[in-house]
Amino acid sequence: MIDLEELRKVHAFADLADDELQWLAERAEIRTFEPGEVLLAEGEPIDTMYAILEGELRFRREQGTPDDRNMVRRGGDITGMLPLSRMTHTPVTVRAVTRTRTANFEAAGFPAMLERIPELQLRLASIMVDRSREFTRHDAQREKLMSLGKLSAGLAHELNNPAAAIQQRAEALARRVDDLSAMALGGLDRSTAEALRDRVRLVVEAASTGQVPWIVDALDRSDAEEALAGWLEARGLPDPWLAAETFVATGLSAADLEHFTHGIPEQGLAVSLEWLEADLAVRRLVADVRDASRRVVELIAAVKSYSNMDRAPRSSEIDLHEGIRSTLTMLGHKLRSKDIVLRTDFGADTPHVTGNPGELNQVWTNLLDNAIDAVAPGGEITVRTSAAAGQAVVEVLDDGSGIPAEILGRIFEPFYTTKGIGEGTGLGLDVVRRIVERHAGQMQLTSEPGRTCFEVRLPAADTRAAPRPV
Repeated sequence: MIDLEELRKVHAFADLADDELQWLAERAEIRTFEPGEVLLAEGEPIDTMYAILEGELRFRREQGTPDDRNMVRRGGDITGMLPLSRMTHTPVTVRAVTRTRTANFEAAGFPAMLERIPELQLRLASIMVDRSREFTRHDAQREKLMSLGKLSAGLAHELNNPAAAIQQRAEALARRVDDLSAMALGGLDRSTAEALRDRVRLVVEAASTGQVPWIVDALDRSDAEEALAGWLEARGLPDPWLAAETFVATGLSAADLEHFTHGIPEQGLAVSLEWLEADLAVRRLVADVRDASRRVVELIAAVKSYSNMDRAPRSSEIDLHEGIRSTLTMLGHKLRSKDIVLRTDFGADTPHVTGNPGELNQVWTNLLDNAIDAVAPGGEITVRTSAAAGQAVVEVLDDGSGIPAEILGRIFEPFYTTKGIGEGTGLGLDVVRRIVERHAGQMQLTSEPGRTCFEVRLPAADTRAAPRPV
């Protein structure tokens, strides 16, 4: 049996009477753990309270994505299952850092323990509350980092496409400018060159105003390129297939080019067509670079809007549509990776709300991320906003398999998750609920196979005060 003075080293037992310590000592199971030995494995049922007599224990998630941050308990601390706790399985793996001895008390003996030593009830409840706060802070931070990691990965994909397009088009543009420079020395007389410039301007204007038809079907476009390449080859162009692709992409046919070259001397015909093709190709490349650059600017604007880098961190009047759009942009890659059909139905009468834009963006991120995970590839997600009785209403609907009725009531509980170990902390929807409540709003969830709807209602800006401080 354990020595009473050794048991008194446990903080919660330090001032107990000798007879109370004796009662505990008679019921304690003494265990020794060597460095690296597992005391509790993640996901394992837990039914024992551990009073650490000496040594050190480390708490860490090791399954799924390992957690680099550790929580530590040392000699004198109590951990494991506590009276009044609803914990059934350990959310982390507990390992001995140094040689560690513990006095273990089974949960089945808790009622007798609290009856024999009533003051332990308040002390152990206080330990449980402190532990819950620490775990919540730890996991809330982990949840934010996981969300940030997902968004960062998606943003990297989003930025990679326009950045690669800019690089490729810039290289092609440099080659085409060289082509135009060479053509300028190609021997065309001044009057022919001026006439070509005027005709190019007319062709470009016709293409930009939609007067030239665009061939949408890929097969029809291929047939048009093949026919035009033969026409260009007959007129002496050195690379007729490349030129045909440019002309067809611009919407020009052989008849259009006949009109363009009408009146040009035979010896200048090929050079004229080359000049037109190079000019149009350069303009297309410039347009591509402009579009890709615009996309980068839009992504940066979405990131600024999402993170509210240029706004006050506290409450302000918010256009919900702006935050939802920026969130959808941040999650765009994940939507496309599953070929998800996204539908938005933003009500024009949706009022602004007062609140913290960064916190509300976290709400949209969690709801949309859950919807994306819930639907099958090729599924459908709808985001709808409206106004109702002085409130802004946001609905996120998905056509996934739904949430079983038996767990529907637990979905907002802290640490409850339907995802596999390591895939979720169970805090996402708890965070959503708390943010919505802080903004004096309400949440409602309905679910059945093929239709799950999370509804958020927030008071309109002119009907409420700012959110309560944390």
